[in-house]
Amino acid sequence: MDLTSDDRDKMKLNSNHIPNPTVNDRLSSNFNVSIGMEIGFCQILENEKLLLVLVNRYEIHIYLERLPAIDTVIQQNRPIKSLNREKLGQDVLFAFDETKRALVVCAAIKLQLHLFIFDEVFKTLHKQGDSINLAPWYSQPMISILQVAFITGKEEIVLVDSTSRARIFSFITLQYRPASLPLPSLPNAIFSSPDGSCLLVLHTRDSQLSLTAYHWDTFGLSRGTPLDVPEFPLKGAVLTSMGSRGQLFLVSLDIDTGYIRSIAIDITKKVTEFIFKKKGGLGHGTQNNGDRPTIHNSLLDCHTEVWSRFPVLPAVKRRTVTSLSERQQRSVTFITEKPTRPFRPYFTDLIQTFERTTRKPAGEELRRIEISAVQLSWFQENVVMCLAWNISRYRLGEWLVDLLCLIPIHIAVCRENRFVPLADGVLSPALERSLLGAEVNQIVDKLSFGWYESIFQSYLATKPVKVVSSMGQQSVGKSFSLNHLLDTSFAGSAMRTTEGVWMSVTPTDDTLIVALDFEGVDSIERSLQEDTLLVLFNTAISNLVLFRNNFAFSRDISGLFQSFQSSASVLDPAANPSLFQSTLIIIIKDVMDTDKMEIVDEFSLKFQKIVEQEQDANFISRLHGGKLEIMPWPVIESKEFYKEFFTLKKRLDLQKTSHQTAGQFLHTIKTLMAKLKANDWAALSQTMTEHRAKTLSILLPIALATGYSEIEPDCEPLKNFDTDLIVEADDTQARFAISECEQNLPDSIELHLATLRESWNSATDRQFIPDPDWTENLASYIGGLINQRVNHVRLWLDSNLERFQTGHATVEDLRRQFDNLVIGMRANVQLCGAHCTFCHLLCVRNRLHEGDHNCQTTHRCVHGCGRCKYSERKSCGTSAGHLGEHICVINAHLCGEPCKLSGRRGCLEGCTKVVGHTEDEHLCSAPLHMCGEPCALKEMKLPGGRTYSCSESCSIPSDQNHETHVCDTRLCPVRCDLCRRLCVQPHLHGLTPDPDVHHLCGEGHSCSALCAAPGICQIDTAPLSIEATFTGRHETFQYTKYTQVAKRLQCVQIIGPGQKSHEGAHIHSKEEQLFHFCETRCNDCGYFCTFPLNHAQQEHETSHGSMTQTRWAIENDDENGLELGGRRFSSNDEGGPMMCNLVCSSMGRHVHISYCRAEENTRCEGTEIQHINAPFTPNPHKPKDAVTHSLYWRRMGFKDPYTREEQANFTKCDVMCPGPEHSATEGTPGQPSYCTLPMFHQPANNYEAVEHSEGVGYTSNDGHIFGCTDPVELQQAYHVIFIIDKSSSMANTDRRPMDETPVADLIRRHADNRLGAVFSALYSFWSARHAAVATAQQVASARRDAYSVVLFDGQTKNALVNDLASTPNQLLEAVLAEGPSFGTNFTAALGAAGAIMEQNWSRERAPIMVFLSDGECLIADKAIQDICHSAVRRGHPLSFHAVSFGTNDSTYTLRRMARLALEIQNNSPQDLGSVIPSSFTTALDTVRLAETFLGFAESLRKPRGSLMR
Repeated sequence: MDLTSDDRDKMKLNSNHIPNPTVNDRLSSNFNVSIGMEIGFCQILENEKLLLVLVNRYEIHIYLERLPAIDTVIQQNRPIKSLNREKLGQDVLFAFDETKRALVVCAAIKLQLHLFIFDEVFKTLHKQGDSINLAPWYSQPMISILQVAFITGKEEIVLVDSTSRARIFSFITLQYRPASLPLPSLPNAIFSSPDGSCLLVLHTRDSQLSLTAYHWDTFGLSRGTPLDVPEFPLKGAVLTSMGSRGQLFLVSLDIDTGYIRSIAIDITKKVTEFIFKKKGGLGHGTQNNGDRPTIHNSLLDCHTEVWSRFPVLPAVKRRTVTSLSERQQRSVTFITEKPTRPFRPYFTDLIQTFERTTRKPAGEELRRIEISAVQLSWFQENVVMCLAWNISRYRLGEWLVDLLCLIPIHIAVCRENRFVPLADGVLSPALERSLLGAEVNQIVDKLSFGWYESIFQSYLATKPVKVVSSMGQQSVGKSFSLNHLLDTSFAGSAMRTTEGVWMSVTPTDDTLIVALDFEGVDSIERSLQEDTLLVLFNTAISNLVLFRNNFAFSRDISGLFQSFQSSASVLDPAANPSLFQSTLIIIIKDVMDTDKMEIVDEFSLKFQKIVEQEQDANFISRLHGGKLEIMPWPVIESKEFYKEFFTLKKRLDLQKTSHQTAGQFLHTIKTLMAKLKANDWAALSQTMTEHRAKTLSILLPIALATGYSEIEPDCEPLKNFDTDLIVEADDTQARFAISECEQNLPDSIELHLATLRESWNSATDRQFIPDPDWTENLASYIGGLINQRVNHVRLWLDSNLERFQTGHATVEDLRRQFDNLVIGMRANVQLCGAHCTFCHLLCVRNRLHEGDHNCQTTHRCVHGCGRCKYSERKSCGTSAGHLGEHICVINAHLCGEPCKLSGRRGCLEGCTKVVGHTEDEHLCSAPLHMCGEPCALKEMKLPGGRTYSCSESCSIPSDQNHETHVCDTRLCPVRCDLCRRLCVQPHLHGLTPDPDVHHLCGEGHSCSALCAAPGICQIDTAPLSIEATFTGRHETFQYTKYTQVAKRLQCVQIIGPGQKSHEGAHIHSKEEQLFHFCETRCNDCGYFCTFPLNHAQQEHETSHGSMTQTRWAIENDDENGLELGGRRFSSNDEGGPMMCNLVCSSMGRHVHISYCRAEENTRCEGTEIQHINAPFTPNPHKPKDAVTHSLYWRRMGFKDPYTREEQANFTKCDVMCPGPEHSATEGTPGQPSYCTLPMFHQPANNYEAVEHSEGVGYTSNDGHIFGCTDPVELQQAYHVIFIIDKSSSMANTDRRPMDETPVADLIRRHADNRLGAVFSALYSFWSARHAAVATAQQVASARRDAYSVVLFDGQTKNALVNDLASTPNQLLEAVLAEGPSFGTNFTAALGAAGAIMEQNWSRERAPIMVFLSDGECLIADKAIQDICHSAVRRGHPLSFHAVSFGTNDSTYTLRRMARLALEIQNNSPQDLGSVIPSSFTTALDTVRLAETFLGFAESLRKPRGSLMR
């Protein structure tokens, strides 16, 4: 059977919820059993595993495998354990407790129990001790056991015997409890409740099956409680739990009806009395008042599902649709061939049942739904074919927006310690590739929220926004709460467990409420860094943070809020005033009314403790401005459960709005997400200002040119980006040439200028007014159009920049760009004004034009001839703009002879005097004949060695005496030294002999120099590449590399008109308090200090990035290296993948490695320094020190970025207890136990241990204090038998006793030879073991290990036999009396040792033999084999270790003995337990007895590694 995710959620929220399980064929598995085999026991375990016991006449096979693979292991005959049926008898019973991993096999007739225990990962099954004989507890003959079951969670079982008596047996005391329970009859079955509370007994009374409950605590003292379960098929029923072990169900297969039936059992405690009551039924179909089960009602029953999951009356109501007048009453019409069926009563019953069982407020919403049923024919005729449908009508836009706001969208996830924004709800590899090396502004432009984009940007852009977020532990109802508070539908997002961040929107009449649903924190699936990024995003953007946690499991909040505290030091709230405006509400679920005040007080004290520990760095003050509320939430069965949502709604109404418009919110959230992705921790306001300025900068040329922000595919008017409102202002439809958006600028300028000229109403008035006046009017007209456009665009800029910093560098750049574009824009419409090359009008081309001057007319005069008769008047034949009389043809009315000044500029060519005039000179009527000589502006020197010469001719009247020829170009034709505009100085000013002559346009200029003030103007943070590759000794992987770039900004000083430079220094801002960052940077990551230059703080501070300046240095580096965060590093590997502010958290307790600062031949001194003697890379020739975390950061000069709690932990010793109980297993993380002393402490003695640990824990052999149990006490005890050769060769002096030991002199006096060296090693072993035992127990005490010593030459002597009490000195005295003698007899020595082993056998102690000799001696294989087999038969394989003191050519026998012992070890039954493998070594000092054999309590030091520069 399977439960729906909704049922699972409801059962977590409501322990009384009755689920509706389904039988899913997809989840079923089949297996085949061979003929002769029977199923003796089966039980489904977690993770779809099946414990299956198959029995036949001869064997019992135990299998444990996942359901899909169970048939395979059966067919391959691969049981996890096989038992001999003959030894157990034919009647065998089984019981299993999953919580204890314990399986009991009961020989029912032989009255024996066999206990087996699975390992932590259910891979192996070991027998626990010997079989337990129950016969002494039964005096009656021919008694047998009929039923057996575990008491869940305890090492006890209940057994029902053939006298109908139930008794409880303890595997701890190996005895029965005194009380027994007489049953009224032999039970058909017994059930132990999964929650460990009671025993259910199924028996027959009056030919009817009945069920009785007995509580374990009153076992044998009460008669039990009968359970009334009428018409429930108890035959074959089983007791199980769903959801949690406390939610009990009796489940049965009803063969008659074909349904799975169940009864829910509710156990209520009243002092010592327990009441059992039936809660209800569940299964496929439900029975109601004895009616037949209904099968096809899902179309109606699904409404209950919706009402349960989503609110009927939410606390926050969505906005009212404006076209409400056309909305009809909600109705449900069923089209059926049998409309007389009771649809309406059934639906009414659904509503009543729902309201009664859930207590959810519904008002009249559900009762108002009209229910009807009609036939298809009626529906077609009266509805489909009817033109006027009686249905609701909405405006399409309103309806579509309301629909879209109901659909949540996935906006971000965390992967590989990175915050990853999604593109339109999808994790897009293409987007990730496109953002390689992108800056924050580029990332912002790439982000999109799908259908919510247009809602935020346009449709609801002007509404203020409040953000409500839900965080907490996994599966505590976060989505359910948001749904009922804000009328969202997160549960409908096809997600069982929320991943990352999901967003939905609730529009109300006055506010847009954005709901953010976050995945659970403190999950094993997420790293601390990923949790920190999610918390940082949440607290920064939200107005109300709802943090739900489970009262029953989260009383310790320090770990739960670690990610909150870690995020408190990342973004500075003071530098981000628009962020961190939220109130944190801690919702403690499932609190009874009587516990509310106590819970609030308890959690208040715990949060107060956090504040005291972290002081001003605590997350409550930094992230939430000290606004914290603790809200106990009732259990879901309470009437108050749903009322609390309306309390939250009131709290939300009081919350200040920090996002004034939806457009502003969209900009803020995108920028924040981009910064999190890029690990850019600079102030958000600066980044948003920069992004807005750059966006406007891109659009500015188009805006000035066209008056629109976009012209393709459609024209988009200039709008306020935050409100989507059009910026209203007087403007023209004219388009202007802008240098930055024109490809062929000169042609474009002329084209736009011609268009502007043609748009002028007075364009046709030319030649009817003086041309200078007409040209001036044209220039004034065009200037007016430009003023309108400039004012419009300036207003557009102001409206989009009003909420940003005015003095920001990018805003200043934008203003400068605007001013420069406007100046260029005006220059592009500045008219030339010179005389047309082809007539007498003025040139109306742009002043910057090249080529001939052109008036842009036909160059012909448009007036009529003044001499012709009116009826015969012809057009004037003179050039346009001429002075004097208009004449069609000069020689037709006047003299017409060539003018004596013909050829000069301005001449009309023909003489305009009367025909036959008497004056000798022929002159035209032109008032001015220009000189015509080349302009004097020749070879003018320009910057860069260039020269310029004017191509025009002199325009001074020819009859006027002059020495300098000057053309009619009034101004200098050379471009300004500081911009592209032309110089406004006189035409010939460049000919002055002054070498410092400058060409200037007469306008003010922005200074192009960079800021010259000390410090750093701006710091940019960007990921260099998401695909940065780490290549180390052990592995290669890709990671994101984060770096910072320091920038000097452009000077904001204005160079005045006519000036080449400004007064004063170059500065990037005009603010009185000019801000520059400190120039100090972190030596490891290169990030700059974020404090001002010359700041008063003693320590620098920054946000830190990738440690690109470092490499790994690992002490005693070997093939394993150092594992961190699932990656393995070795010495000299680059440190780029690590980040300064995170690596120490990943390492836990640790040291930093730095180069030694002590002078040569002097010692490193200090409690926070420890010199490292061994050289290692990098730079192995340079001496190094291990320093504490605190000293390392003090030396760095930067503020320690870790929390105070972490800093306190880093000060403590990094040595760990070696006990295996601290190691990780499959599915269970390790729980290391660390030394409780400071990092570099002196070795502690036992007295110090007692003082420091208050008698709890132990001190290791090397002087570390631990708060856990000594591993020595948890290890296997041994009987160690030393077999020592004392033949004459052991008198050789090539090896002698160890020097500088307390007993060195004593041993030398007796045996200053090989034998003495052996005695010295034995004494060291005994002393170390004695110290370990004494340390563990804080006082000297009897050890668990036994020692025996057999000395042999030609004969044997038992120097020690099974000694359990002697001190090391006493043990040494026992062997020193013996000296070397003649002969060698391996067989006798081994026989003596075997006799000692057998005569002193103990199940508690595993045998170890250490056979030491320096020679050879023949010995039969059978001798060693017999001893090994004897040990196996007794329950412990022998661990045999041969040690040679001789040459390699005299070791065959010793090697052979060790090899034979190892073979027998390897072939011994696995259930005898693990053993130390037998071995052969060549010298005693290479056999680390205490460590290799017994693992006495030496501490375990994890590899010390650090990143070094």
